[in-house]
Amino acid sequence: MRATIVAVLDGAPEQALRCLSALAELAPEPEHEVVIVDDASVGLESLLARVEGDVEIVRMPHRSGLAASVAAGLDRANAPVAVVLRAAPELAPGALAPLLRALEEPGTAAATAVADPAVPEDPVAAHVLAARRADLASAVRPGGRVPDGLEMAAIVAALARRGEVRAVVSSVARPPGRRAGGLRRTPGEEVELSIVIPTLDATSERLRRGVAALHNTTDVPHEIVVVDNGAPPQGFTAPVNSGLRAARGAYCVVMNDDVETLDGWWPPLRDALSRASAPAAVAFPQTVDGAMRLDFAAWCFALSRDTLERFAVAPGEFFDPQLVVWYQDTDLLERLRQAGRPPEHVPASRIRHGLSETVMSDDGTLRGWIHEQVVRDKAAFERKHGGDVAGAAR
Repeated sequence: MRATIVAVLDGAPEQALRCLSALAELAPEPEHEVVIVDDASVGLESLLARVEGDVEIVRMPHRSGLAASVAAGLDRANAPVAVVLRAAPELAPGALAPLLRALEEPGTAAATAVADPAVPEDPVAAHVLAARRADLASAVRPGGRVPDGLEMAAIVAALARRGEVRAVVSSVARPPGRRAGGLRRTPGEEVELSIVIPTLDATSERLRRGVAALHNTTDVPHEIVVVDNGAPPQGFTAPVNSGLRAARGAYCVVMNDDVETLDGWWPPLRDALSRASAPAAVAFPQTVDGAMRLDFAAWCFALSRDTLERFAVAPGEFFDPQLVVWYQDTDLLERLRQAGRPPEHVPASRIRHGLSETVMSDDGTLRGWIHEQVVRDKAAFERKHGGDVAGAAR
């Protein structure tokens, strides 16, 4: 056996199916095995159940990223060469042999497949990378966290210290598509649900995963309003308020860009907001992979159009604009408590959340601005509510 294919899947069932179907069509030579690493994906359970027993499957307990997922796959690999598939590309039937031949050439540390032989992309953008298993194992365990979207670049940089990383034009792999499944709105159809997602980076991998999860788990006509406020940063309140002003749905959900919804997440929230007797003003789901607050987990919450209008602090301003980055959720919590309608926890609705990923940044200037603004927000919150509010950050 000459190669172990390590396919890292993180969602998008249609794309995962195309990737696995392409693997099934690979030429039998060179001899190879397949290890699938399920990086705590959404919507792949039935697909993986169909191939279990034919290939090795590694299930990550929580979202771990490319490097950790590859390391877990390598632990199950038996061949001296490993071929990493990032984000479920589709290998052409004859794509494997040219990669292995390239590795036999002196001075070559790694080889990558290309999407278009006429315009080969830089290896750091590759979706398929082959390297000797021992070299790759060292490259994915350098220590420290690499930001989403830069993990392949970090792996390529580590391998490049051992030799050349070559793009092999005779090895072709179709990159993953961007379309996900799910029921979206058809022309002329009423929007039931508007999902507002503020983000510092609309191109990030975490946002891509979140949007794919929404499309795969939301079975009503919906729209997604992404508000990119990264340059210059506007905090959290301003983009949320602008997104809610743009929302057209009968219901709205405000969601951090590091949230991933799970199957059946929306109907229980809608039921809580729409029941005839004592409907919830705000409802929030159970977080199953990450920290959880039972008074108000504000990284994902749902509200009705009535709540949006009734609890706005001013026309078009649902969150208090005085609270730019922090404390706007606790301010809303306190306003709802004072009205006798605190947020309602709905355990039947389930999500995953990477706590604080939304405000994490490698930009020192941005981190400094966030820290200073949190201090100002704390002072503004305490002027409004005092310094002893249950659930307030300390």
